[in-house]
Amino acid sequence: MGITLLRIIIKEERPYVRYGVAPVFAKDSKPDSMPSRHTASAFIIAMAILRFNVWAGIAYLFIAVMISVSRVCAGVHYVRDVIVGAAIAILCGIVFLFLVF
Repeated sequence: MGITLLRIIIKEERPYVRYGVAPVFAKDSKPDSMPSRHTASAFIIAMAILRFNVWAGIAYLFIAVMISVSRVCAGVHYVRDVIVGAAIAILCGIVFLFLVF
């Protein structure tokens, strides 16, 4: 919910809209690029797994990075979009999965 709210507030145009190119993935052209929900979801899942199994968590963190890279390569996010999405998820993961519990 927090990521979606940020997207509504920021209203960042997607790269394929700004540069007038066709996206690799079929997308609508709503101005909701920042931050990346896919990246945030991948990283918070990886953080949850990391909480219970370090090696599996590291593997999932690698997968989360690959998801982030794919979003940028597909032209649906800027690098800053995925960095912000990852940072929010990692911060939430540290606070709520490691410090609070």
